[in-house]
Amino acid sequence: IVLEILYQEMTKGADVDSSVQWPQPKCYPGTCVRLMAKIQDWFLHNSHNYNFLWLSGPAGIGKSAMAQSVAKFAIGEGILGAVYFFSRPNKWHKYMEVFIILAYQLTIRFPGYQSLITTRLAAEPDLLEKMPHVQFRKLIVEPLLLLSHKQKHIIIFNGLDECEGEGNQLEIIELINSLHSNTSLPIIWMICSQLEPHLKQIFAQTDYPIQCWQEVLPIQLEESRSDTETFIRGQFKEIHKIYGKHVEEDADGCWLLETSIKQIVEKASGLFMFANMLLRHIKDSETGNPDERLEEVLAFLWHLHPIDSRNPMYDLDLFYTHILSVIPGDHWSIIHQILVASPISSSECKQLAVQPICNLLGITRTKFYAVMWQLHSVIDIPEPFDATKTPLHFFHATFLDYLTKPNHSGQFFVGKLVTDYDITIMAGFWDLFLSGLRCLGSTVGLSLIERHEKEVRGNQEVSQSLNAALSWPSVDVHANWESAEEALWVFRYYFFEFICILLKHSNLDDQLLGVLHSFDSNVLAFVLAPHPWLIYSPPRLLGQLVNPISHNTCLSIPPSHLSNRK
Repeated sequence: IVLEILYQEMTKGADVDSSVQWPQPKCYPGTCVRLMAKIQDWFLHNSHNYNFLWLSGPAGIGKSAMAQSVAKFAIGEGILGAVYFFSRPNKWHKYMEVFIILAYQLTIRFPGYQSLITTRLAAEPDLLEKMPHVQFRKLIVEPLLLLSHKQKHIIIFNGLDECEGEGNQLEIIELINSLHSNTSLPIIWMICSQLEPHLKQIFAQTDYPIQCWQEVLPIQLEESRSDTETFIRGQFKEIHKIYGKHVEEDADGCWLLETSIKQIVEKASGLFMFANMLLRHIKDSETGNPDERLEEVLAFLWHLHPIDSRNPMYDLDLFYTHILSVIPGDHWSIIHQILVASPISSSECKQLAVQPICNLLGITRTKFYAVMWQLHSVIDIPEPFDATKTPLHFFHATFLDYLTKPNHSGQFFVGKLVTDYDITIMAGFWDLFLSGLRCLGSTVGLSLIERHEKEVRGNQEVSQSLNAALSWPSVDVHANWESAEEALWVFRYYFFEFICILLKHSNLDDQLLGVLHSFDSNVLAFVLAPHPWLIYSPPRLLGQLVNPISHNTCLSIPPSHLSNRK
């Protein structure tokens, strides 16, 4: 029972073996050998006399791969306590859930811990709603102190800089540091993060020093460059195995010139993510032409300045821009809508699966894959059989940063206002369409929810109408209804926020006015009723103008407000 309680309260996917993280980051064979040996010696033999390791470095240097590799090794040794992979693109960044997720993993991996947590939750059923520092003490520290283990287990936080709120990041560090003198706690801690200023400051403070072993992964370290070269050469061998019959070779049977390999190694400069992205671009299975892609990459790298005079993160921005610049304009406009509707940058709304988003926007399956395959080197695109439940997955948060920061992405900035207009028009269509379908299945005396469950979904005429309206329908009728209503969840976030923006302006066109006038608030109430967490979390702009709606009230914008603005 306790596992079910914890599971219901946590975000899924942030654990070490989660399928959501596929492909999982990991150290390439033959790389990171020295550092991996040091870390293994640390948590097996406490070689550094600390119970806390901070592994830091720039984005893309390989911290996530190291965290994953350490976790896998710890599993093999039977000493992994828990892992949390913070990720903004995947929405694994909510501080309020961190220690609940750790407790769930400890319950599975730590003998004797489950009975202690069961007793604690029975005595304090509201514990999962308490502040994180209280959960840390009562869910993690106090139960573990009651256990007697000679071998310590390791808890890993990867990507701490992606946890929401700098203050929350610092609190996690301070909570761990508060345990440094407690030698009876059977836990050691590993935190991986970027070298953000606020993190550097807390680890450098002298008045209340953080008791930990600090290890920095620099880009220009010779070992990092050597490891990157090992990775690059290994990947080119894999590419040759795949395309051996289709690539041009010299008289000696060599596909690549040594100078080409050296150029990529030099420009990658020890940055694993940059090298991996370049090679993923070359290996593109859609084009099946690695020779052409290699020439494209080499031409791009030729224009980069020497490593000593440039910021490696700037190179990532340049390569992201290069990838997007070759996408036709009509394709980019569709991609832009898909990225905004996902939504990739909203912490308020869950990231939706691909198929409901396409149905919201009226994009067919064929069109979706025709435009999105061009981003395969930076976004993991789900296969059609997974599209009903799987969202877009960014290989790295730096691409999300690039898209959502106009000073990085320029013309490819994923701004919301223009795209919100298109989403609003489409959402208005779905509002009217679903409202009409429910009228077909209505029965006097039944509530909206009863009407929906008893008649509407079971009405063949209604289901056929819905199937015909969807741009990407499923064979399963139930899945089609879920897809349409998932689209309305997006509508809930974008429609009202956009209305609030438009009410502050005078230029409302007739098409949008028609959508606003005909909006059926009953449909919104129907969609929200099973999901009260949505009802009490209005968008920030809506919250400035209206009170959160409840189960018994429906929010509507009086037509007079709009006509006055007209």
